[in-house]
Amino acid sequence: MMTLFFVILISVLLVAVSLLAKSRSISARTERFSRGFDRLLLFTPALAAAVFLVLFLFVLRGRFYERLSHAVLVFALWLYAARFYWFLLSYFKNRAILLLSVVGFAVAAAEAVVLTPLDRYVSLLHSVTGAVSVAPGIVLLTLFYVLSPSFKPKSGTSQ
Repeated sequence: MMTLFFVILISVLLVAVSLLAKSRSISARTERFSRGFDRLLLFTPALAAAVFLVLFLFVLRGRFYERLSHAVLVFALWLYAARFYWFLLSYFKNRAILLLSVVGFAVAAAEAVVLTPLDRYVSLLHSVTGAVSVAPGIVLLTLFYVLSPSFKPKSGTSQ
């Protein structure tokens, strides 16, 4: 149950940091790197999905649903850690964003490390949630893309 609490905490932190960053501009020193890193974060899931597909089809046998829900959640947690790191680099002059990003990064990375072994994931989350164990990962990924800065229209463009 603590695992679900941390997943909710990470989601709330990402929403809070995203709302704070919405009214701020990216630091001029890190803008070029921030844009490239943001694009990389958007395309990483497609590459990961291809790798997971090959693994699930040819290497890993049995326990498919456990492995699938585990892969989605742990991957989402690493994406969140990377997004918080992006916020650290992009908005390092804003103390509120900096503090929330450090906390978010620490919680997301620690949770990903704790849940990485499949057996620990099964005992901590899959055995508790059962058939809906893939839902936290899907919710995290959906929220990640909804709040992604790259999906926002550029200022000055009409839609």
